[in-house]
Amino acid sequence: MAAKKEEIVNFGGLIYPEGAGKMSLIFMVSRYFAYGYPSCGRRCRRHARHCRPARVQAAAQRALEHGIQLVLCTGRAPGECWYILDALPQIRYAVTQTGAIAQDLKTGETLYHCPLSPDDARLIYSHVRRYDGLVNFFSGGIVYNSKEQMARFERYYPADFRWLFERSHEFVDDLDAMVAGWGKPVEKLYVPFSSQEECERAMADLTKLPYFVTGAGYVDLEVMNPNTSKGIALAALCKKLGIPREQVMAIGDSGNDAAMLDFAGVGVAMGNGEEALKQKADLIAPTNEEGGVADMLELAIKGEI
Repeated sequence: MAAKKEEIVNFGGLIYPEGAGKMSLIFMVSRYFAYGYPSCGRRCRRHARHCRPARVQAAAQRALEHGIQLVLCTGRAPGECWYILDALPQIRYAVTQTGAIAQDLKTGETLYHCPLSPDDARLIYSHVRRYDGLVNFFSGGIVYNSKEQMARFERYYPADFRWLFERSHEFVDDLDAMVAGWGKPVEKLYVPFSSQEECERAMADLTKLPYFVTGAGYVDLEVMNPNTSKGIALAALCKKLGIPREQVMAIGDSGNDAAMLDFAGVGVAMGNGEEALKQKADLIAPTNEEGGVADMLELAIKGEI
């Protein structure tokens, strides 16, 4: 394994070998820089000069041909990731909702599932409702939002993301009543807040409860079953597939990726990721604008990681 925090730069014009690399499984986060897509998830002209989806797509295909499986690892629900999966059909497995579930996208089989009970979800909901935030209630692969809160969307979240919510979420008239009568497992609750101060108040409150509470890289928090995380889900998937951790590379950018990087044989932090995660990483990749994920895939193909 490379030394901690080694900077990876200047990987243009690599010559690909015919032999397979050492890696068998690569976990990649879904945030825009991980795949070369902008934050809005669109191939818009405004972002074209900063994004390199074609290079990531080519590297992903080459990795698959070398026997390396790519895994989507995200805080999102599966239905929010269609544009990523359309662009990268090489991805067979997905760990979604911050480690609450792992699935085989080809067969539809659930390989791991660790949700909250309805009662636990209700308790968490009663706490997050005390603060000025946009509650996202994840259950059964669907994300539910209050219509009333969605009317103030830009108060909590960048306007560029509204299209994603409108296309993939379900908006309900009375989320309070829905949660009160909910009887199904709940993967997680996710809440972006109106201010950093409000987020800190909520975080101080929620961390007193016996659940896994983390952030997703914005002014936000998410709450899951205390027995799961991206790292735990990664370990469960590796066990299911018979892949040792030494043959796993995980690429992340924010605090909720830390457990995933800790488990993997090689933990990679993106150059434009959070500083705390970089301190935990084995390698620091270039930023999205520099094609960081494609660089990591190319190194894995060459067997240099």
